[in-house]
Amino acid sequence: MEQKNGGSFQTSHINGQPFQSEPFNVVIGSGRKGQTYLYWKDDQLFQLPISYFVPTKSWCISPGYPLTIVRFDRVIVGRCIECHGSRAEIDEINNTTYFNKNSVVLGVNCERCHGPAAKHVQFHKLNKVEKTAQFIATKNQFSRQQSLDVCALCHSGIRQNTKPPFSFVAGEKLADYSLPNYNEDSSGFLDVHGNQHGLLAASKCFKKSLTMNCSSCHNVHKEEVNAPKLFSSRCITCHNNNSHITCTLKETKNITLSDNCIDCHMPVLASKNIFLQTNDSTKSSADYVRTHLVSIYPEITKKILEKKAVKQ
Repeated sequence: MEQKNGGSFQTSHINGQPFQSEPFNVVIGSGRKGQTYLYWKDDQLFQLPISYFVPTKSWCISPGYPLTIVRFDRVIVGRCIECHGSRAEIDEINNTTYFNKNSVVLGVNCERCHGPAAKHVQFHKLNKVEKTAQFIATKNQFSRQQSLDVCALCHSGIRQNTKPPFSFVAGEKLADYSLPNYNEDSSGFLDVHGNQHGLLAASKCFKKSLTMNCSSCHNVHKEEVNAPKLFSSRCITCHNNNSHITCTLKETKNITLSDNCIDCHMPVLASKNIFLQTNDSTKSSADYVRTHLVSIYPEITKKILEKKAVKQ
């Protein structure tokens, strides 16, 4: 890692001599779990070989790169920025992606979920007393599938595009633009990393509901992380004493089961696809992600209750 020429760089060395050096041009990731970095080479984007992994507070080899040789050649295509950005004009020529650099809008903005907003902004600038949103899509206007499709664009794993990236607009049918690379009737091989939609859709509570979608549990306009009690309160809206399906475990002293449905029924599991080698060669770590396959995990529940009992 180097500071030079007014910027930050990752530089590889061979036999002690600098071999390749590329700048930190783009940061991907909020930094809550980690960050990875991209650099521009003319109108193409590439991933830098080293990322940062928050749980171990250390640098790690970027996913997709080999462990034994330093390379800078992992190409970033339009589909990558479609999830990690909001807009980009691209040309795909001979399987190579070229970006119009001035068109790239990084970060996930409102239009990703609410659709184009120019007419909305124009109308409300001229009609400031009007409080009902005009010329903009809201979740109350969406069917269940339309709402799911907005999230599935980025949370259903690697998809096979049938139309160019950034074609899909909230409210349209996602299947007209891209298809999942997995059998939607089977969740057995889905990884906890990246395919929350597929796992949720395979869950019994999802299948038995006519209305459950991602926003049943997530308020996307608020930062809600590491809050089992909060998310559990949303489980209880369905799984309560008025429901025929409630928790069958008996509460013990000082353990309120309804305060944490999540760790038992949506545990944090190790990804089989993302395994990170850190800068300490003696340490490596899988990426741990909360599964969205809502189910019964007896062994995990047993360990959680035993751990709580020991603490008390």
